[in-house]
Amino acid sequence: MSSRGVGIDIGGTQLRAALIDEDGTVLSRDRRPTPADDPGSLVPTLVELIERFWERSGERHPVGIGIAGLVTLDGIVRYGPNIGIRDLPLARILYESLGAEVLIANDASVAALGEQRAGAGVGHHDLVLITLGTGVGGGVVIGGRLLTGATGFGGELGHVIVEEGGRPCPCGNRGCIEAYASGSAIGALARDRLVDPTTVTRLRDLDHVSGPDVTRAAGAGDTVAVEVLEEAGGWLGVALASLVNVLDPELLLLGGGAAAAVEPWLLEPARAAMTKRLVGSAFRVAPPLRMARLGDDAGVVGAGLMALESAIDRVGDPGRCD
Repeated sequence: MSSRGVGIDIGGTQLRAALIDEDGTVLSRDRRPTPADDPGSLVPTLVELIERFWERSGERHPVGIGIAGLVTLDGIVRYGPNIGIRDLPLARILYESLGAEVLIANDASVAALGEQRAGAGVGHHDLVLITLGTGVGGGVVIGGRLLTGATGFGGELGHVIVEEGGRPCPCGNRGCIEAYASGSAIGALARDRLVDPTTVTRLRDLDHVSGPDVTRAAGAGDTVAVEVLEEAGGWLGVALASLVNVLDPELLLLGGGAAAAVEPWLLEPARAAMTKRLVGSAFRVAPPLRMARLGDDAGVVGAGLMALESAIDRVGDPGRCD
């Protein structure tokens, strides 16, 4: 029985992969561009990558994959927005190509598992991870197990609605937290401020204000940029309050590519807005809100551990057929 697993994180631009041990330690890595403009190249790329890991180690390690989008429990990617995938039975195709089971799940969900097993959530059985990047994602671990829901679509935390009829979200709804706290949304919030010609900010000198522009301006002491990030943090806190009211986790984690950059201005407003809105806030202690620890490794660590632990479970229970 292998004591190692291969984890793959399929992003919109980069496909990251790693061989990890049972403690979540990364033993080796690989990275290549995601064939985002050619979904038909995705499967051959994954097969070649997995086989390369197996050949290097001389062992067919369990494999787990995280991918953005809606993924069913049996590994069908119903909707993968970053790479144009629709209704792709990825797990079945990879099984037919490799002769081995490959587990597929949402990328932010496996990142949550990675943080709980080997990152900032070690020692906590119940946690919520929110990831901030171009969009907002997330994952939930309850009782030490990844929350997937009845169909596999559980954990779409970026689409908790914080303002009915509010800002348009790329998902087609309005008022999702993704429309208020993602990197893209932060740029949009700043551009809204520029509609007022009396607003004084260095952002006015830019042709098109992006999230990173706002963060850089805040770092230089721009008052408007700071206010925009604090506003985004407040909206994030509204979403977190709903999640805490429903799930009552031990710990909240903030991760993703944009999170570390905006932490100095966003974290405290998020914490304050969440605490204010908790049910019975005067009679309970709000769960701590902390930064995730694994960075870009969270997805590959979580995916690898998901596959490894599933393989161990099957060995311990030969009668299982799931």
